[in-house]
Amino acid sequence: MIRGAKYRIIGINLLVALALTLMLNLSFLLIREHPGRRVDLFPGIYILVQVLYFFFVSWVMLSVNTLKRLSLMRRIGISVVLLVLFYFLTPELHRREGEWDILLNSRKLYNPFHVLRFSFLGVVSVLYGLIYDLIYQKQYMAIENERLKTENLQTRFNLLANQISPHFLFNSLNSLTMLIREGSSERALHYIDRLADTFRYTLQSGKNELTTLAEEMRFTEAYFYLLSIRYENKLFWTLSIEPDYMGWRLPAMSLMPLIENAVKHNTITLAHPFRISIRVEKEKLIVSNPLFPKIESTAGTGIGLKNLSQRYLLLTGRDIEVSDDGSSFAVTLPLIQPE
Repeated sequence: MIRGAKYRIIGINLLVALALTLMLNLSFLLIREHPGRRVDLFPGIYILVQVLYFFFVSWVMLSVNTLKRLSLMRRIGISVVLLVLFYFLTPELHRREGEWDILLNSRKLYNPFHVLRFSFLGVVSVLYGLIYDLIYQKQYMAIENERLKTENLQTRFNLLANQISPHFLFNSLNSLTMLIREGSSERALHYIDRLADTFRYTLQSGKNELTTLAEEMRFTEAYFYLLSIRYENKLFWTLSIEPDYMGWRLPAMSLMPLIENAVKHNTITLAHPFRISIRVEKEKLIVSNPLFPKIESTAGTGIGLKNLSQRYLLLTGRDIEVSDDGSSFAVTLPLIQPE
């Protein structure tokens, strides 16, 4: 348990103890036979001692019943022992030689008022502990569910990366083979460097949940260069990002599936060159492209916008926005301002 949560529980216990103290003292003063109803037998110091004593007893009882390391039966057993002990240590008002003294209740075995007080305090303390257990279990289950969701999402992301790597590597090697056959040694070497950059980023992204926009764009530039070799003179991109936004953050590898889906599901030819736009507007990254659907549908990779949306929501607490007006398709990714 973190320190902040521990102090919060202590504070709640103190407030509940204060409420119980006022209830135990003020309510019993309304009983006709209670000594406090008699003004001539009611020194002011007596009520002060009673309030302080029952506040201490209430706080101890509540603290015992909110100890997670103790089982319910142990808490009940300890509570009974403490109630009996506190019952006999209760300060009582006694008159001796014309003066009033505050003595312990141990001189009198049975006091109906104190029996009612401690019985009520014991029942409330145990019920309070049960309610605390239910709230704690609910919060624990919620945290555990979020952890499992995150682990599941990370697993799916790792599986996606593993699925993309062989497929992407196969296409990349074909493009590299083409450059070698054309005798373009410098372009081939540059292509290998870019290919290494993409795989290096893919491996690193599995360790980091969030990355800066600058790092994501460096990867995207390398990835887009590899695609441009495959779709030479047919695939282009437009970049419009102010330098001030390069330090902002987003989930790693958010752009790759969007670019891959755009390329996979649209017709890209010399007659219909394809252009992808990446820009920042109002603290949001927008990836858009025109729609030139292929005649034959292409199977997806398995990530889809739904998986990207879930990953974005878990890691940032925000969701992506998707728009499709029939002629263009756009996905808006919220950016996280650096601390």
